Amino acid sequence: MILRKKHRLLQIVIVLGLLALWQFLVTTNQGTRVPAPSDCCVALYQLISQNILLPDILSSLNRVLVGFSFALAFGLIFGFLMGMIPLLKSAVMGVLELLRPIPPIAWIPIAVSILGIGNASAWFVIFVGAFFPILTNTLLGVSSVEKVHIEAAKVLGASKLRSFTGVILPSTLPSIFAGVRVGLGFAWMCVVAAEMFAARSGLGYAIQLNRQLLRLDRVVAYMVIIAVIGYLMTRLISYLEKVCIPWKRDFISKDYFDSTSKTMQQHTLPTERLYKQKDEISVNIDWKHIKGASIEINNLKFQYPNSRELILNGTNLSVKSGEVFCILGLSGCGKSTLLRLLAGLENGYSGSIQIDGEELNGYREDTTMVFQDFSLFPWRKVARNVHFALEQHKNEAKEQSNIEEQYLQLVGLQHKAKDYPYLLSGGQMQRVAFARALASRPRLMLLDEPFSALDIYTREAMQVEISEIFRQSGITVIMVTHDISEAIFMADRIAVMAPHSGFLSNEYHINFPRPRDKKFRNSVEFKELSDILWNQINL
Repeated sequence: MILRKKHRLLQIVIVLGLLALWQFLVTTNQGTRVPAPSDCCVALYQLISQNILLPDILSSLNRVLVGFSFALAFGLIFGFLMGMIPLLKSAVMGVLELLRPIPPIAWIPIAVSILGIGNASAWFVIFVGAFFPILTNTLLGVSSVEKVHIEAAKVLGASKLRSFTGVILPSTLPSIFAGVRVGLGFAWMCVVAAEMFAARSGLGYAIQLNRQLLRLDRVVAYMVIIAVIGYLMTRLISYLEKVCIPWKRDFISKDYFDSTSKTMQQHTLPTERLYKQKDEISVNIDWKHIKGASIEINNLKFQYPNSRELILNGTNLSVKSGEVFCILGLSGCGKSTLLRLLAGLENGYSGSIQIDGEELNGYREDTTMVFQDFSLFPWRKVARNVHFALEQHKNEAKEQSNIEEQYLQLVGLQHKAKDYPYLLSGGQMQRVAFARALASRPRLMLLDEPFSALDIYTREAMQVEISEIFRQSGITVIMVTHDISEAIFMADRIAVMAPHSGFLSNEYHINFPRPRDKKFRNSVEFKELSDILWNQINL
């Protein structure tokens, strides 16, 4: 806060210094026609006192607001449609790229010849100037929505409409505001130019009139008014941006970061204390009504569009209800593809995928997935991220209003409920991702290397926590990983996937009860199985 005040004071000093220099140069050069700042202040006072300025301001503001509003509406609509409908984008992009380089001011003669001198011509020129920045930035924002956020919403049961309102729209807001800011600047530039040639009132018309009358002091006074109004509107956009996207990191003050970091230090506990804290908390989540799903996969074949080779070629798999089944394999062998098929994120396969005896047909409400890249929604606080899953299951959300807090308690993060995701560590973000997935009350949970982005200490602590949750809940889990020790520690059964075929071979049963601890990691059986799996993977 103090640094910000110093910056503002420095800016004021620089402006006053430039005005003083301007006044000095004009005073010492008697032959110049450039008005001094003192003359411009006198002219501004006269314009205000004679009630000349206010009507001009209102006329220009009216034209800007009308033209900009049309540009905003059409820019957003076309930006979203083009971003979400590739065929529409390819159809109209060529025409838009031809029109975009034409300066908005160049349209003034055509606007006047068609619409005549008046508001309509000014509105049209302002519309052209503001439309393209808004359209371009909206399209960029829609195109930049992270795929993992869309897929996370889908596996949590969000409809297409809900995915748009809950994911695409908030993710696009920063780009939209960037377009609005640029578009508003173009709108002010265009209104002044349009009023000089196509209007009989407004700030631009007044500048043109006073230029002809050689009243340069009034010209400068009007220029100052335009600068001030433009500045105030920019500040208004900045305020609206902070209100609409408070999760944007640039808007969080240093004082907030300092207080947050202190809070994080207070809550950072050793692993043993974290578990003790969790044990002391009463988490009343009823797992009795959840029964893990059973999976049968027979002769599954799949290849991506435009790919020449099969990713999965004759894959067979059987998973029992409540079992934690792990698939080991090198990168590129098809592990993640198999999970994406089970989650309904990919289709077009041949063979059979049955869940509880029913053939899989896209997304199932009782199936969810935890991704490698956390996939938390950055525009939602931690509690709201968990609540997203409840919003797709409204009946259960009504039964217990604070249910998201219970799932956060389950992973030891109830004290982070009001933080945004970027304030969390990697392990904390993945805990929230698990809490959100569990809140959807799944019978089948798919894990796509969920701990690979974490350091070794956090990874092992997470494995202990999540394994205990799986044991209590009875959810069926299929996990893919390339980490042998992780597979042995968490799974009831392990299979190795051969590269370039999707063939699952040599299943290994882990005949050791869950939950497991550090002693199991150091056991002879653990080390022997690690060696066997290492040799199997690297055949």
